[in-house]
Parts: sequence; C-alpha cells; structure tokens
Amino acid sequence: MSERSGKFLLGLVLLLIGGLVLLDQLGIDSGDILRILVPGVIMLYGARKVMGHGGSRFWGVLIFLFGLLMLVGKLHLLFHSILAIGIIYLGYCLIRPKPAPKEGPAEWERQWAQRVLKEDALDNWEKGVPRNQ
Repeated sequence: MSERSGKFLLGLVLLLIGGLVLLDQLGIDSGDILRILVPGVIMLYGARKVMGHGGSRFWGVLIFLFGLLMLVGKLHLLFHSILAIGIIYLGYCLIRPKPAPKEGPAEWERQWAQRVLKEDALDNWEKGVPRNQ
C-alpha cells in the first residue's frame, strides 16, 4: 500500500468518526445509518466488480449478495447455506464407494519382465559393431 492510499484511508476513517460524533450530538442514531450505509457500500463494491474490469464477476456477485443479505437482515441464510452444503459434501464423501487400491504386478510377472528385458549376447554384439555413417 502506498503512502498516499494510507493517508486517504486514515482521512476517510477520521471523516466517518467525526460525522458519527456530530450526528450523535444532534440526536440522530448513527446505528440506523450504519445499518444501511455499510451494506450499501459493500453492494456498490460488488456491483462495480461485476460491471467493471476490476476483478472476477463471480466474486462481484458474491460480494453483492453478501451486502444485500446484510441489508435485509438475512445474512445468516448465507452462512447456514454454506454450512449445509459442507455437511452434505462430507456425508457424500463418507458414503461413496472408494476405488480399490491398485496392486503391483505379481512376482511371476516381475521375473518374466526381468528375463525379457535382460540384455542377451546379440544385444552385446550389436553394441560392439561399428556403425557406417
């Protein structure tokens, strides 16, 4: 993060805190404003990711959905759905048949392969013959 963006973020946080203190002094409950403002900003960020070039559309839709569920007070639906999908996948992994482990070749096959692949006298003779180029 560059120095400029750090200053910008600190300035934004100070503006937000100052505005909330001022609203509190005027008798306006800042909790109601934050309950709408935070999900709105999250939804706006998600919509910009979907429409713009700043990232994956999948993550933009997911972030927008997160903000929308937060705004309507149904954020628990997202977490419960993720938990349910995880439990279903775990149950599926436990009951699906596992493939039989692959065994190596039998001893007689290994011995046969060693005999076949072993160099014989003809192979040695071929290595010793000079090649015409």
